[in-house]
Amino acid sequence: MPGHDRTPIGGYHNGLPVSWLPAGWKAERDGSIRTPAGRKPCEFVSPVLHGREGLQNVETAVDAIKERGARVNESCGLHITISWNGDAAALARLISLIANHEKAIYASTGTRRRERNQWAKQIKTYGNKDAAKTRCERDRYHLLNLTHLARGRQRIEIRAFAGTLNKTKLIGYIQMILGLAELALNQKRCAGWDYAKKPGTKSCWDRPDAGHGETELNRLFYRLGWTKGWYKGDLRNKRFGELTVGENGCDFRPVKKKLLDLARKYDQAI
Repeated sequence: MPGHDRTPIGGYHNGLPVSWLPAGWKAERDGSIRTPAGRKPCEFVSPVLHGREGLQNVETAVDAIKERGARVNESCGLHITISWNGDAAALARLISLIANHEKAIYASTGTRRRERNQWAKQIKTYGNKDAAKTRCERDRYHLLNLTHLARGRQRIEIRAFAGTLNKTKLIGYIQMILGLAELALNQKRCAGWDYAKKPGTKSCWDRPDAGHGETELNRLFYRLGWTKGWYKGDLRNKRFGELTVGENGCDFRPVKKKLLDLARKYDQAI
């Protein structure tokens, strides 16, 4: 935030209400945010939000935050917390899905910093869903944070995303995580921990000259039903994570375009 801004900022996990944001939003300090001279660090925390109205609430808040003069830099992150009431089998499916699509999630940030830093560590390296569950329950600094759930609080946190004030990216990230959670809750089979195509085979999500991150993000779009071709029968037109708007639902085209552009940026990063 600009150094002259008078918004009250509370302590870590002790945020203060922000009068110029929608009801329930708070501002608090976070020691991991670094700012240049003339700026001050601030983390904005939303209240519990629901459905399309929740997305609209986020959009309104982002507009106000930008108008206030806030900026993000590479020290900023975006954490998405969602309610979770699935049983043990559903949680195992969620952990496996996130590990299976971990590369796509990181690629959608457009940077390799989130994949490499200590605040959002990878989980696929743990080798299986049980080992990953144990580590994510003990240490919150993972792509998937399960420490709240381990303490009996019905929520999980995804920490993979870079800080942003771009509404298209925010909407895409929120619906991506909701889609993975919806898949885990409603499907019966557990995704394989390691995905590997047979040598010489070509899949519907492959694109000429696409890098690994872009290819994996395309695969996730098919998995979520955001691109048609993965599902047949009753699920043919299902789009997981969709927050319905009237009869036509959400338009995923701008979200997909933006996230694929970021995946290409990720593939070009060193």
